[in-house]
Amino acid sequence: MSIKPPGYWTKERCHEVALTCNSRTEFQKKYRGAYSSAHRNGWIDKICSHMEFIIKKPPGYWTKERCHEVALTCNSRFEFQKKYRGAYNLARKNGWLNEICSHMKKNK
Repeated sequence: MSIKPPGYWTKERCHEVALTCNSRTEFQKKYRGAYSSAHRNGWIDKICSHMEFIIKKPPGYWTKERCHEVALTCNSRFEFQKKYRGAYNLARKNGWLNEICSHMKKNK
């Protein structure tokens, strides 16, 4: 990773690299300088408008029943964890994981 000279991250350059990312988190991790510049200069919303916007679920949203419902749409624990991180983590924390993932194939 090289340090860019002051002024390198123009609005156009920031937008160009932002287009290669699917989320603000990915943008921030891959292009820290560009993200910081876009945020500092007020361009962040404009250049990230194409990205997925992840909405956090309110506290109490993930019940055992909801976790089970979404787990049934997945074929593996890995898929469940990737698609529904909050549900997966809550199921693991509450000891429901084995029960609600019982339909999934075991990796050998």
